[in-house]
Amino acid sequence: MLLNFKVKNYRSIKDEVVLDLQASTDKTSKEQAVFEIGKTALLKSVAIYGSNASGKSNVLKAFVVFRMMILESLLRSNINVALPNEYFKLSFETENKPSFFEMEFLIDNEIFTYGFEINKKKIVTEWLKEEKGKKTLFERTGQEISTNKNYFREATDPIKKQTGERVLFLSVLAANNGEISKKVVQLVQQMNYISGTERGKTLDFSFGQFLNNPKMAEKMKEFIIKADFGVIDIKASEKMILADQLQNIPDKFKELFLKEDSKIAARRLQFFHKKHNANNKNESSQPLDFFSEESDGTQQMFALSAPFIDTLENGKVLFVDEIDASLHPLLCQYLISIFNSKEKNPNNAQLIFTTHDISLLKEDFLRRDQVYFTDKSKDEATELFSLWDISERKGVDFAKRYLEGRYSALPYLSDFEDLKFSK
Repeated sequence: MLLNFKVKNYRSIKDEVVLDLQASTDKTSKEQAVFEIGKTALLKSVAIYGSNASGKSNVLKAFVVFRMMILESLLRSNINVALPNEYFKLSFETENKPSFFEMEFLIDNEIFTYGFEINKKKIVTEWLKEEKGKKTLFERTGQEISTNKNYFREATDPIKKQTGERVLFLSVLAANNGEISKKVVQLVQQMNYISGTERGKTLDFSFGQFLNNPKMAEKMKEFIIKADFGVIDIKASEKMILADQLQNIPDKFKELFLKEDSKIAARRLQFFHKKHNANNKNESSQPLDFFSEESDGTQQMFALSAPFIDTLENGKVLFVDEIDASLHPLLCQYLISIFNSKEKNPNNAQLIFTTHDISLLKEDFLRRDQVYFTDKSKDEATELFSLWDISERKGVDFAKRYLEGRYSALPYLSDFEDLKFSK
């Protein structure tokens, strides 16, 4: 479970920002959106609002870098490419400083903190701490690694020597079956990210799950039917065909990208709808091609279905950029309500998403501590703050006040009277 995520000096983020999923002490707000592990109360979902270019997506992309370094630093250690240190470029004081990433989380009901700093060439610092007893399990500065020999015995001297300057010590420990380190890596591995602009990978995952996992396919079908797209059945197939048999692609592109004898997977996905007769009675079902005849909203919901179901069933953490892309506001509410529900989210999965959908800004739908805003400071750096941090009386129309600019986080528009358009 995720408690908070911190990042500093990454892309548009200059100073440290904190995305906190620990619930506030407000007992009058929607309690279904909160779950407790021991004495720790956590939120099931968090929304991030902000204008375009305010940096809300960069908060999520920072997590992607954090996850990628943990899961892939061993594999990438021998590749001659720079580490993902995309420092804040609009200040002289940050251009020679490392990017900072830190996450606080729960494993076996105990709170841990893990983080690191990187520049383009190497790991600058790295640390793992346990809240119980305020213990530092290991701490690293460059290639100097100090460990807690009483409570972190998996960190042996031979393993320290295996750790290159471009590799995270945590990743090396996990690869050597370190008990705690392996659990940390597995937890991060179960945290996933869906891009707002690259939904092709998500659709590919969902199609594969529907085709090859019958149990998941039934759940995905139910997920789509409940969203009320008029769908009554879904069928999928895939077969290998020769490149020259591929339809809907001009021959010149086949010649450029495909060898004559090459084979590719031809996919077919059909959504069946009710077909009515003159008396408006069901006569039969009509298949529609998913890729050419279904709406963008239907396509997006199918793409999201498998990762959402997987996250909910396994109590994972999911980051989604632009959750409202091509979706009606009621569908967004449907998705968020699933996570906020005790009945539909019994495993306490967590959802962190960016959005422009103001229909979610209702006190009876999202708690104040579930709503975050990004805004740009005078030096064009991203600031992240919660609605809970703003003194606001109960019962106000959050959406209206947001659009009025009460929370900033809106794009600056010149007076429309000063805008001139060529005829």
